[in-house]
Amino acid sequence: MVRALSVALLVSSAAVAQAAPAPAGQRLTLEAAVQLALQRNPDLRKQALLTLSSEQDQVLARSTILPQLNFNASLGRNRNNGPVLVQGATVPIQGTTFNNNFTAGLTLRQLVFDGGRWWNNLAAAGLNLDSSRAQVDEERLQITYLVEQRFYELVRAQRQLLVLADAAARSRDQANFTQRLFDGGRATQADVYAARANRDNDEIQRLGQERSVELARADLALAVGADPAEPLTVTEPPNLMTEPSQPPAAQAAIAQALSSRPSLKAFALSAEASRKSTSAAKGDYWPAVSLFGQWQRGTTSFSTYFDRPDLDSQAAAGVSLSWNIFGGFATDANVRKAEVQTLLAENDLESGRRNVASDVQKAVAQLGTSRAQARVAQQAEETAKEGLRLARTRQEVGVGTQLEVRDAELKLTQAQLSVVGSLVDGREAEAALRRAQGG
Repeated sequence: MVRALSVALLVSSAAVAQAAPAPAGQRLTLEAAVQLALQRNPDLRKQALLTLSSEQDQVLARSTILPQLNFNASLGRNRNNGPVLVQGATVPIQGTTFNNNFTAGLTLRQLVFDGGRWWNNLAAAGLNLDSSRAQVDEERLQITYLVEQRFYELVRAQRQLLVLADAAARSRDQANFTQRLFDGGRATQADVYAARANRDNDEIQRLGQERSVELARADLALAVGADPAEPLTVTEPPNLMTEPSQPPAAQAAIAQALSSRPSLKAFALSAEASRKSTSAAKGDYWPAVSLFGQWQRGTTSFSTYFDRPDLDSQAAAGVSLSWNIFGGFATDANVRKAEVQTLLAENDLESGRRNVASDVQKAVAQLGTSRAQARVAQQAEETAKEGLRLARTRQEVGVGTQLEVRDAELKLTQAQLSVVGSLVDGREAEAALRRAQGG
């Protein structure tokens, strides 16, 4: 009951969060974005509702073993010796009478044995409920990873925009410097045109990156359930530009994932539930035994029904046995279908285990690669900065060319983009590894 209330609270809070818009101009942290998505995501809300439905399936399965108490009643008025039709004429009959009758009774039935159907169905319902709860946890895990991924993609786009904006500013400065050299007779008109072309090309790249930022912002807004038209700004995580963490050993990470991943728990529970359902289907080969008790009384007036209940009443009690000895092979077909469902569930479990192991291996490999790339990219950035400084110095003293400066600028831009890419890749690989391992 407590779990049902918690799931219902999740559904109601999601509906409230969906109705309430995010504050305008809010700077969204990664943690806040995840929480917002968990409140608003329709897939998570759907899975929570399916869990509520599974809880009712368990109640229905339990109802089979509880006593069944039925009440029936009828109230009527009878006419005796009514007029008759003789040769087209209505002839009244002497002694026509009217009388009322009221009948009511109770029937109590208790199932004793049905070949194992009721306890296997009850066990299957409980396993399906646990599987549905595990699927809720898996959905939360997937939503968290999706938001983290899109959050980092927006941060990546914004960081790359800063890099390209710096590159565009360097190109403008270089174009202005080349113009001054030309005015002083130290550069040709071709150098001026080349510098201007470089400036314009870098500005085009910067403008294109602005579009990429807006697209990434729209993707994040969709993931967290915000209106894409609302202004959405994010706050970078404090560890964004730090070196990615050391990847764990692949075998240890896979072992942890296989034991902790909610989707695998859901698959395993579904497979066990299918086995119980197969056992329940085989129960149709056996007879069903029930105890029953019945009491019924009829009177001519409702007001006298409860007077002397021992009069004009019938009572019965006994044991009921029913056995479907031959049902046109329907029982065999149901058993075969249940066995096929069990095989399908086991196949899903094995496929899920392989997919989880593959996800872990990919995340570990990506994390290790990003960590190594980040180190090299940071070294390349420092080297490129020094190379650009040297190229500018040579140009200023008249021994360097504009081509050398442009080449140094491009190398610096590429190195800075590599730094951003490798570090963000590392953050995404860490998120992928957390998701693959079950959080």
